[in-house]
Amino acid sequence: MAQVKLDYEAPAHLKREFVFQTAGILPPNGILFGFNTIHKVGEQAKKLGGAKAILVTDEIMLQLGYVDLVKGALEKEGFQVEVFGKVDPEPHMETADALYDMVRKTKFDLVVGLGGGSAMDMAKLTSIVATNEQTPFELMSKKVVAKPALKKILIPTTSGTGSEVSMFFVASAGKDKYFMGSPYAYPEISIIDPGLTISMPPKITASTGIDALSHAIESLMNKLANPLYDSLGLGGVELVSKYLRRATFNGQDLEARYYMSMGSTISMISMTGTGGLYSHSISYVLAQFQPLAHGIGCGVSLPYTMAFNLPVIEDKLALIARAMGERTESLSPRKAAQRAVEMVYDLIADVKMPVSLKEMGFQHEDVYKMAEICITKYPRVNNPRSMSKEECLALFEAMWEGKLSRL
Repeated sequence: MAQVKLDYEAPAHLKREFVFQTAGILPPNGILFGFNTIHKVGEQAKKLGGAKAILVTDEIMLQLGYVDLVKGALEKEGFQVEVFGKVDPEPHMETADALYDMVRKTKFDLVVGLGGGSAMDMAKLTSIVATNEQTPFELMSKKVVAKPALKKILIPTTSGTGSEVSMFFVASAGKDKYFMGSPYAYPEISIIDPGLTISMPPKITASTGIDALSHAIESLMNKLANPLYDSLGLGGVELVSKYLRRATFNGQDLEARYYMSMGSTISMISMTGTGGLYSHSISYVLAQFQPLAHGIGCGVSLPYTMAFNLPVIEDKLALIARAMGERTESLSPRKAAQRAVEMVYDLIADVKMPVSLKEMGFQHEDVYKMAEICITKYPRVNNPRSMSKEECLALFEAMWEGKLSRL
């Protein structure tokens, strides 16, 4: 397949690329952000050293020609490249095992992850099992990493998962989701080129964008929240709420694509410092009952999680309302907090994402079982309000009906 041509002219005020580095991050490590930065993957890889790379990606990236572009840039700098292009959406352990076999048979110096969160998660997992004496399932069951991982570069093609700046990764075994985090999962270099997201269709733009919003808002609600992560989370809320509608309904809007990529990145940096809450738990549960994109699961549950937490974090939710553009000066903290919940609900509906389990085709008779799995298997000790089994069931009932007023 011929190499894809990213044929667009970025607005003048968005042409500047930048490298983000901070304390503890020494060159060449860092985040390279900007239009057309994908073309620098070869020179970035050369700075890390090595001679053989495995490129972890999916079939869509192969079809779009992005794989040829990245592979060519790496080969130009002297790398031998093997491509694994079979990462599945919401990846399973069988995919991880196939990658494990590859890195056990061949000595690689570098892992490159290209695609959405699934491809990047698999790249992170692969980089760790390549150097540690554990299978993927053993690693994600024991959650212990003894040795540093292979060096890696992550390149997102969506603006939502934030996996390129996260130490977390997820894989499924049967119907169960296994997730873990390790500092060794952080990439040495993230290349965030908003131009790669132009190819996303509206539904994926919307679902990944709502995923980014859930990262920011769950971080802000978390017991571990602090001013540093709050500043990033509020920035993520502001960018996603301002640009998601534009990016969804006009995918060629380069300004919207640029700021959605930035919003996704800073939202995940914020959540990496705190952790996920019940929106993520609920997404894991729903996926056990029908195939479901992670962002859609997080999205349908987000306003209900906010409504449940509202009595104990009115001031924090009021800040979210203001970040989303609400004039809160004349509102009480409680009213402003309620507006935040309503605005998130409306944003999800506006980009044609579901706001109830009923419209998604879930059966009401499964609600009790869903609630039980959620509170038993995926509890969230850092949620600002403790949740009982009865309260979890009430939340699922409200979410099934699509009625925030029930909480």
